Amino acid sequence: MKINSLSNIVLVCAASLLVGCNTSETNITEKEPTVVDDDDDHGHDEELGKGRLAIAELDQPVMRIYDLEDNSLLETVNLTNPASAVYASPENRYAVAIQKEQGAVEFVDGGLWQELHGDHYDQHNDAPILSSFTIQGVKPAHFVPREEQAALFFDGNAETAENASLYLLSDESIAAEKMIAHHDFTTNMHGTAEIRGEFVLTTLREPDAEGTLPGQVAVFELHDDHFHQEQVFDLACPELHGSFQNEDHIMFACEDGILSIEQQGSTFTANKIAYPVDVPESDRIYTVKGSEHSTTMLGLTPRGIFVIDPVTSTISHLERSAEENAYFPRYAFDAHHEHLLLLDKNGALNVYSAEHDWELEKTIPVLESLADDVRPLIIASKAHELVYIINSQEVTTVDLHEGEVVGHFDLDFTPGKAAWLGVGAEEEHEH
Repeated sequence: MKINSLSNIVLVCAASLLVGCNTSETNITEKEPTVVDDDDDHGHDEELGKGRLAIAELDQPVMRIYDLEDNSLLETVNLTNPASAVYASPENRYAVAIQKEQGAVEFVDGGLWQELHGDHYDQHNDAPILSSFTIQGVKPAHFVPREEQAALFFDGNAETAENASLYLLSDESIAAEKMIAHHDFTTNMHGTAEIRGEFVLTTLREPDAEGTLPGQVAVFELHDDHFHQEQVFDLACPELHGSFQNEDHIMFACEDGILSIEQQGSTFTANKIAYPVDVPESDRIYTVKGSEHSTTMLGLTPRGIFVIDPVTSTISHLERSAEENAYFPRYAFDAHHEHLLLLDKNGALNVYSAEHDWELEKTIPVLESLADDVRPLIIASKAHELVYIINSQEVTTVDLHEGEVVGHFDLDFTPGKAAWLGVGAEEEHEH
């Protein structure tokens, strides 16, 4: 696996924030630090811009960046290969363009970011540009952002005897064109990882095991630019796929249940939560999601959504209509992870409260009825209570607070994957 970066001369320019090192337009404005009223979680949002939307064209090596202030096309960026997935970097400055089959990951600088200078912020409003920093490996797959860092997992390939690997990244490391740390495994696997401060909980697979899914979870500790394996859990997690964490628990979805792990300092303990009898093997949980506003997590399956409670070690159905439980919707979370957003087959956006046990809070009509094979994208702003739903060649803006559609704009290409870029509400006051 290798990393490509700029020459030493260009790196000197990068250290100076690229000012004067290229022809891209750069605007910097000073901004007073925001004082956040704890009684008003969203009062500071209105000082933030609406951000930008990065949309990769389906099956084409092109990414378009839209200015969400007026929904105008700001820049067209040429990638090396079509993006199989697009994610926002942990602090939303970069669009991470995964190119799985070609074994490459590229980074598009969206141009909106800020840095703290004494008692104020320098707000950067730059032209989007493709970074010269790329990471190359075999089958990049899971990209798992957690707070200010992200784990990037490469699956490797059994047929070519190439092993899986794990990279730890941040917006700052991407800007410096380097990784924080990496680890090479001893075999291939379709793995995942959860960052816990100086620890990373990640997957292991026996080299002679069938398939590509791992069967165990291990604890690694960060040591400078690499990891040391500290623990392997005795409880197996066969056919592991999907993970998530909140403040108290880290969960991995297994063929026979959910592996739930607790951390006390540097000590990790695990137990297994069995699937209820009404979860057939073909409908096991493959995706785990959650929120810091809830002690429970959600398991998504093709035939329903389950609430996973690590305190009581139980799994139960999220109450939805029988008709909707037969349809696997598109989903996302809002900017503050306070709500789960489900787009149902009737084209309505259902808003579930994490704080109130995933209770349905409101339903917002957005689109016409959807065929079972139609999967619109839901892209949440990290600065405002806005979401952008991309369906076919139309982008619809929904105001979650008002509970209504507030705008539309059209695309002149077929969209693939997308991500919101900009200065997020949490970012502005966590320095």
